[in-house]
Amino acid sequence: MAVREHGLRPVTTAIDQPQAVIQGYAPDIGYPMLAEGGLAVAAGALFVASNADLTLPSPRGIQPGNGSFIQVIATATGVRPLVAGKPEPPLHRESVLRTGAEKPLVVGDRLDTDIESAYRVGADSMLVLTGVTSPAEAVLAPSPQRPTYLAEDLTGLLEPHPAVTSQDGVFGCGGWTARREADRLELTGGGERIDGLRALCAAAWAGGRSPGEAGADQEAGGRISGASVRTALRRLDVAS
Repeated sequence: MAVREHGLRPVTTAIDQPQAVIQGYAPDIGYPMLAEGGLAVAAGALFVASNADLTLPSPRGIQPGNGSFIQVIATATGVRPLVAGKPEPPLHRESVLRTGAEKPLVVGDRLDTDIESAYRVGADSMLVLTGVTSPAEAVLAPSPQRPTYLAEDLTGLLEPHPAVTSQDGVFGCGGWTARREADRLELTGGGERIDGLRALCAAAWAGGRSPGEAGADQEAGGRISGASVRTALRRLDVAS
């Protein structure tokens, strides 16, 4: 429908010499369609992907997403697609144009698409822990993938988000306090789990760059111990 609205005619075979191949996710996508797309891209058609999510959650577990299917054509042809969806800016710009939003909030469960898309356009973001991203991954998120807000689920849109306090390297939220000592994170106190995670993230992110990023060893004191993260998360009774 969207293709036709722009005066374009969809085709399904490379024999029709399409000007572009548009690849989006469909649960019934199969080899014949991928093969035709690959033939068309190899012949010079523009390669466009709706999104690059490598995985997607399902009731049965994590399954391959459109980003995984993209690799079939990209590997066969050596051509990388233009990505219209997250984390690239076009989808965000279109959303703002359609809604007239003056201060948009990007909400999602993936760091590498939802949250990074907000970072790239300078928008606020809220990570919800209902899908792909685990609490441990949130704590260790690289700089471009750190959300403005954290919430257990979409009810976070309707609830206040307490500010994280900071004094002498100690970060507090609710009844929790977190600090970083060299490569270790320490968490004490009690209260709402999400407040403890907010304090932990603030302590882990305080150095600027993510532990493990270039220059982070000098800026933030080296890598954070994965064992200390797991220990802190167990205190929150959160599966890491």
